Amino acid sequence: MRRSRCVLQGKFSTKTDAWSFAVTLWEILTLCRWQPYSELDDSQVIANCQRYGDDACGVGAQLLCRPDACPLNIYDLMLQCWSADSSQRPTFYQLHTFLRHANLHYQPVAPERI
Repeated sequence: MRRSRCVLQGKFSTKTDAWSFAVTLWEILTLCRWQPYSELDDSQVIANCQRYGDDACGVGAQLLCRPDACPLNIYDLMLQCWSADSSQRPTFYQLHTFLRHANLHYQPVAPERI
């Protein structure tokens, strides 16, 4: 399903949810300091969605940049979630599996006291 259909027609699927998941992940990795597409007004966001959905490879559409704190493999996963071809987006099982393996040796760091 094309992202423009989701935005313009209110039609959702697990494939549009994968796209939204990547945006949420982007927000987490920016520590919610940035708003997605904040440089665009509402009409430009809609136009961006149309460009993204109307072109088989999303040429001309603006994607979110890789946050400074984002490992390349996680950003690659986000890009897969934003694939213009929804059939190329990962399933939530695949997302879960990837993230579980990516964090296999994760050790939380105690937050700094202010």
